[in-house]
Amino acid sequence: MVVCLLFMMILLAKEDQLVDQPDSPLLSLLGQTSSLSWHLVDMVSYQSVLGYFSSHYQPSILLAKESSAELIVKLLKVAAGLSIPTDSQKHLDAVPKCRAFIHQMVQFLSSLEQNGKITLAILEQEMSKLLDDIIVFNLPDVGSQTRHMALSSLFMEVLMMMNNATIPTAEFLRGSIRTWIEQKVHGLVVLPLLTATCQSLASVRHMAEMTEACITAYFREGSLHQIVGWGPILVSLQVPELTIEEFLQECLSLGSYLTLYVYLLQCLNSEQTLRNEMKVLLLLSKWLEQVYPRSAQEEAKLFLWWHQVLQLSLIQTEQNDSVLTESVIRILLLLQSRQSLLAEERLSSGILGAIGFGRKSPLSNRFRVVARGMAAFLSVQVPAEDQIRLKPGSELYLTLKAQQALSALESLTISKQYVEYQEQISQAAQFIKHPGHCLHDGKSFLALLVNRFYPEVHYLDNIR
Repeated sequence: MVVCLLFMMILLAKEDQLVDQPDSPLLSLLGQTSSLSWHLVDMVSYQSVLGYFSSHYQPSILLAKESSAELIVKLLKVAAGLSIPTDSQKHLDAVPKCRAFIHQMVQFLSSLEQNGKITLAILEQEMSKLLDDIIVFNLPDVGSQTRHMALSSLFMEVLMMMNNATIPTAEFLRGSIRTWIEQKVHGLVVLPLLTATCQSLASVRHMAEMTEACITAYFREGSLHQIVGWGPILVSLQVPELTIEEFLQECLSLGSYLTLYVYLLQCLNSEQTLRNEMKVLLLLSKWLEQVYPRSAQEEAKLFLWWHQVLQLSLIQTEQNDSVLTESVIRILLLLQSRQSLLAEERLSSGILGAIGFGRKSPLSNRFRVVARGMAAFLSVQVPAEDQIRLKPGSELYLTLKAQQALSALESLTISKQYVEYQEQISQAAQFIKHPGHCLHDGKSFLALLVNRFYPEVHYLDNIR
């Protein structure tokens, strides 16, 4: 009975003379849609109704200002179970119906976009509406994995819009969806979107940027009661194997360092052997040579990489293998060199950079303090290409290089630019000069710096 009513309303609503007449009973009935028992409409019947809607209505119905047009779209949405009161009967087949509804909306939006009949601003609004509907979707009581895959399938339908759009529109949507992520979601809600991003976007560049936005949103302030570490992220990031190399290069280019960190953790989890850990360490050192954060928003992500280098290096040195130790020393010296470079006030690239007149560093003062502190620490603990301090001692011998690195750190205390960090800098210098500290204390030193300089950055919580 309710299926017939749904079909009849969709059938009659396209007749202008029925909806345009004063006090139209059809219009009145359309306005009462939320109170009817649409949960009884099965998927096959809903698909048939949607098929009729697709073939007999123009895509422009999504843009129409008439109340009848808005009510028809709302009717289909409510019948799918995408917009129902919390005390209403739950749709047992809501997920496939909602997916069909979103698919149809995206098809209409794609048609409008390809024919130049929708502005970017309106397209952004319509896309945001669909995304908003998904995050408040009242999914029936199911397990967490089933819920994740269901929501992911809905997000995938929306993201397909980017694949079908023209290049300028796709670029616009990339920015608008990223803004939506930054403003609307955080914590566990992000995880299905992260999976959907990996499984639906055709552009590897778009994928690399969106995954980073999702991971960043996961750790955003306000979601701390939901966060249970990096585990859920590792499961949710599912980059297609065929595009993995291209994906990694795009991440390096875009500054998607959190995404790359997740990839490293996945690699380590996939094979827990010394050989694989060394392979990951070498890959990480290769990446460190290539990256330079473009802004202060990206800089703290590198601390996760530094922590991983220290951790994997210590594991290799524990094997008492001279060849492995030599490799570790080279990697740590490379890290120290990169940290010194990142700590510079001005960029050293280009002709002007080579003579000390490069552009001002885009990185923050606090980052430069941390980088200079870590560089000084490694200069002390890895004094030469054939030396490494793996055990504490009663005295500390400082090479000329270590003395210079330590002086560079301590000199910051007399700079007006770093006056607010005088106490932290002094504390860092004392830690470095303590003879009882060795390379094994590197992670503790990094944690000390992170706690003092970046207490608000929650994706660093696992290395504190």
